[in-house]
Amino acid sequence: MMQDEKCAARYAGEVVYEGGGNFFVLYKDKETCIEINKIFTRKLLKELYTLKVLCTYIELENGLVNFIEDRKKLYEKHRISEAEESVICPVNTLPFVQVDEVTSLPLTKYNENTRKKVSTEAEAKLAKHLDVYNEKYGEKDLDKLVTRKGEESLLAVVYIDGNNMGAKVQNVLGRETSYDQCVKKLRETSEFIQKNYVEDRIKDIDQMLEEKAKKGKKKAGKRLVVFAGDEINLICNARDAYDIAKTYLKGLHQVSWKDSTEPCSACAGIAIFHSHAPYAQAYKIAEECCESGKTRMKKLEKAREKEGKSKEVCYIDVHYCQKGIGMSLDDIREKEVGGLISKPWLLDMEDEKNTTSKMPEDITIMEIEKVVEALQMIESRTNVKDLAVAAKLSEGAFNLEMRRIYAHQSDEDIKRRMKEIFVQEDREEFGQKYKKYRKMIYDIVIVYDLWFRKEEGEEKYGNNSK
Repeated sequence: MMQDEKCAARYAGEVVYEGGGNFFVLYKDKETCIEINKIFTRKLLKELYTLKVLCTYIELENGLVNFIEDRKKLYEKHRISEAEESVICPVNTLPFVQVDEVTSLPLTKYNENTRKKVSTEAEAKLAKHLDVYNEKYGEKDLDKLVTRKGEESLLAVVYIDGNNMGAKVQNVLGRETSYDQCVKKLRETSEFIQKNYVEDRIKDIDQMLEEKAKKGKKKAGKRLVVFAGDEINLICNARDAYDIAKTYLKGLHQVSWKDSTEPCSACAGIAIFHSHAPYAQAYKIAEECCESGKTRMKKLEKAREKEGKSKEVCYIDVHYCQKGIGMSLDDIREKEVGGLISKPWLLDMEDEKNTTSKMPEDITIMEIEKVVEALQMIESRTNVKDLAVAAKLSEGAFNLEMRRIYAHQSDEDIKRRMKEIFVQEDREEFGQKYKKYRKMIYDIVIVYDLWFRKEEGEEKYGNNSK
């Protein structure tokens, strides 16, 4: 709150920051703060009583002197208030009412479409459904996103979240303590995040999907679920998921974080699932894939900082949901493949020129696409699939299968280029690199038909590499 005389004469309150479920306001005095929050609470109880909010305030005894210190006091008081807050829903204090037979919430509205009384929550959901029906957020019928209903009903949840955003927002203020400058910087940061992490990236994705649609070979479309702050969550055709994540991250990485030279970064998680599978479970897997990338990102930060390189890197992780979708991602992977996993994949602009500044276990998108290029040379799709089977079986089986495929290639130029990547006579010299290829090929083949296999007439990754 603020009690500065100049401000008090002009404002009842002023919004400082809005986002992520938080609303930061400066009020001219304690009485105004309490009165406005009474009105706000009454409005919530009447129109959206299922939403619980907590208001915490502090009085600025010395006026607008030190924003940073005042914010610390406010956060500490809010933390204590959250711990002491009553868990009783305010609706339980209301008189006798008709209730919803499923949720037991009071019936407060009459819905013209359903022609029956509904709760405020149900009314909000029905209104949201109408927004979806009017295609406000993209394709409303998810069945229209799949490639062929009944044949390839595969969708993907793409979950993208910015890296270290909490720390970045805190650092924006630097040593600044004045209210005028702190409020100004927080507002500018909020606008910057919305524009560069959401609005511009959605435009990039839409442009990429439009280009795909023009080719007429792949289903192009999306359904936005969450698009606020530094987070985007959407549903799309499984064949588009890799391109969507890559388009978003590459576009974001070209943007510098506000006034610094550091690029913006984020991590993407992709869950591929059948259209009849529960969305909530697929969302959970996609979120865990994103967290997998963030975990690796944090490990890499310190190493790159010591080398004087940008610590802002992007990772993509993906999981093809086939069974055990109710378990955690780590448990599923342990049961399905054990340690045979190359993900998450590093997407870093600097590493495309210099691949030394990464963790030993890191595999870059450039490396993945180089292997894809070699796999596309193999004359038989069955041979490509057999590689994944051999890779899962053992290192020896994988080595034998790779050499068999190499030996049966008729084109000498293809054999030469495959040998450069996969087949080397000195196994000791090849060492850990060969084990890495085994993991990479297994992960690639799982999504090969969806993301990397080129139809006749389409350009392959290796067409320009001689």
